[in-house]
Amino acid sequence: MFFRFIISFTFLLLFSENSIAQIVTDTEKIFTENINEYYNNPVQTIKEAEYLLKNANSNNDKIKAYYLLSESKFLTDDFSESIEYLFKANCIADSGDNHFLKSLVYIAISSKCRFFGIEDRASSYIKKAEEELKEIKDTDAKTVVEAKILYEKAGVLIKSKQYSEAINVLSSSNKILENGKANHPVLKAKIRKALADASFLATDYVAAATHYQKCIDILKGIGFEFSSIAASAYNGMGQIAIKNSQYDVAQAAFEAAQACNIIESWVKADVYQNLSELYLKTDDKKLYSENSLEYKEVSTALIWKEREARNTLITEIEKEQNIVINKDMSRYTSMFVGMLLVFAIVFIAYFVYNKKLDDEYNKFEKLLSRVEAAKVITASPAPVLVANEVADKVEGKVLAISEKTEQAVLEKLKEFERGDEFTNPNMSLQLLSKKVKTNSKYLSDIINNNKGKNFNAYINDLRINYIVTLMQSDKKYLTYKVSYLAEICGFSSHSAFTVVFKSVTDLTPKQFINFLKKKIDKEKESA
Repeated sequence: MFFRFIISFTFLLLFSENSIAQIVTDTEKIFTENINEYYNNPVQTIKEAEYLLKNANSNNDKIKAYYLLSESKFLTDDFSESIEYLFKANCIADSGDNHFLKSLVYIAISSKCRFFGIEDRASSYIKKAEEELKEIKDTDAKTVVEAKILYEKAGVLIKSKQYSEAINVLSSSNKILENGKANHPVLKAKIRKALADASFLATDYVAAATHYQKCIDILKGIGFEFSSIAASAYNGMGQIAIKNSQYDVAQAAFEAAQACNIIESWVKADVYQNLSELYLKTDDKKLYSENSLEYKEVSTALIWKEREARNTLITEIEKEQNIVINKDMSRYTSMFVGMLLVFAIVFIAYFVYNKKLDDEYNKFEKLLSRVEAAKVITASPAPVLVANEVADKVEGKVLAISEKTEQAVLEKLKEFERGDEFTNPNMSLQLLSKKVKTNSKYLSDIINNNKGKNFNAYINDLRINYIVTLMQSDKKYLTYKVSYLAEICGFSSHSAFTVVFKSVTDLTPKQFINFLKKKIDKEKESA
């Protein structure tokens, strides 16, 4: 009897150890196989990731599952859900010691910040990834992370129109992969596609065409010719063909993009827009009208999803900041030991506080001066404009608009700035382009070239200047809640208004209100 018990116990022990080893092997296999597969089949990767999450035996397994869910959900247009999964992974990874997974998560967050126009945050997460890179021991993992970091840095450079610098950084990223021992075809294809995009924007169409073709060749070699990366590359090839007046080639490229199993919404919208341009050039009014309508439908739906996702991203970043602040507070509390140390800290804190207060008050004064200057500029009368004046022509994404038309649009923008339509929470590039009677591409480039900022920053500046002016001119606004002030000037949430107000003025809304109250009190006393 005892002998049978020993045999049974030994068998159970061996079986359990083998089962655990099998689970560990399976989870690692799922992650490795799907870390690139989501570009090809995000729906399947979501299923695999959900299985991995359900059977997770460690925090690292959970990070892997959340990471795969985030990247896959992003490709299926579930932007907000993608961001939420990514920050779940980040929350677990922060307290762990897997430097490779931490780097992947930081790089992914940087990518989302860049996509939704929060470039300063994108750069800060890249710095975090660089710190983790120093701790990675595995050579292949180090190569992947280093290449991805350079890829993200190039993305930020492209956003700021530093195309030559971006091409240099991407070339370095590609060289790192070429020199590595392991083959990473999907990452190589992504870098080739990014090189092509940067070359296209730098008007080097020959180099762009070469990089797009190499990207497609790499993808075909691994069975990814119908992936989201391929769709974007085909779209780029079609744009180059339009530049070269090869309209049959362009149509074939756009059709190849549409035939891909996975095509991101922004790429889909771009394809429709490019097709409408193609049919306009070939005088096919029916197809031009159909594709223009498709473009409007896809881009309108995308705008709402992007707006919701951007708010989600800002909220998640704020949550993360609060966690960091709370941790810091706990750490500092433990340092306040002994009366002598308390007095020393109080003295230092008092000095620092006053210095900070002075700096913030200087920012406040500069802000008021800037708002006053903006009033003077927008107060000048606008000349009579020529209605419905259109641009000469559109070639791809390059601005081709007469100086006279550009000046007319600028005068209409000045009229727009004197009003308060920018407080409409639904204000978009498309809506404003209709108001000023021009193309949204032209309007975007005119704002970038003449205002020194993109459309979102332009509208945000107008809204902040507007609410600052209201608070200056009417004291009752100083008694309102921040959420109500946000609503008045067109922001969809308290948190979004606070983040934008801080980024524009270097002050929080509450700080500004306090300074303005003090200024009014001083003026009363001196009167």
